[in-house]
Amino acid sequence: MPESQRNEPAISERRGIRWLPDDPKLQEPTSTLVLTGSRGQFVDIRIFCNPGETLPNEGGPSSLLDWGIAGKSTSTVIDDGSSRSVCHSTFSHWIDSRTDTPGPDQGDMYPQSNNTTLELGAMYNPLTNSEQAYEELWVDYSASAVEGTRWSIVIDLDDPEHNAKGRVVRVGEHCQGILKVGEHVTVERWGFEVSEKESKGDWTRLARLGDLFLPVSLAFTPEQVVEGNVLSYGDYKWVVKEVYSW
Repeated sequence: MPESQRNEPAISERRGIRWLPDDPKLQEPTSTLVLTGSRGQFVDIRIFCNPGETLPNEGGPSSLLDWGIAGKSTSTVIDDGSSRSVCHSTFSHWIDSRTDTPGPDQGDMYPQSNNTTLELGAMYNPLTNSEQAYEELWVDYSASAVEGTRWSIVIDLDDPEHNAKGRVVRVGEHCQGILKVGEHVTVERWGFEVSEKESKGDWTRLARLGDLFLPVSLAFTPEQVVEGNVLSYGDYKWVVKEVYSW
């Protein structure tokens, strides 16, 4: 993709979901974070938890994974008759922790006055086993520089022989990964945290479900990877798809 066609990498946190017309109000039963690179490749990790709870970080139980997704998002501006910049977004699922045959996932994004975005759309609801309308409320954050630079890194695994797919995405100070081999799924979430006492930072794992190896540390040293590099770990070969700074 030409440099002119890149978008600014995105960090999005969900604040609530409501299935229509069943749920009376927005609720957030998960910790949901989506990291999207400059070409639209994303990793979306949703982990069941109560507000303020520490996320699972030692591999289980797997039932705490609500959804893990990797894919590509595309958006087009639509005219709703107002002055708002409303977009229609489509999320193609390349990896889906719930199924190997994911259904449609798309919605219209309506900017709100409090710097949030209300998403209205339709997707598969596991509670009803059917496609259903929904509302989701999102907050977008600007990436912070780590050691002076904001980086977007995307590293993929596509191995049909072993029925394995994986992706690691880093945007600024956040990094997430997902690996699916057959029916086995592993997800991880990392963050760059700065110690107030030492004024130094380091990458810290914030969540892990599953027991497969994810090469997330590659994204922590972007100066040492180049787009197109093939990196072998055991039986798997990971390909660097994006190394971008802005």
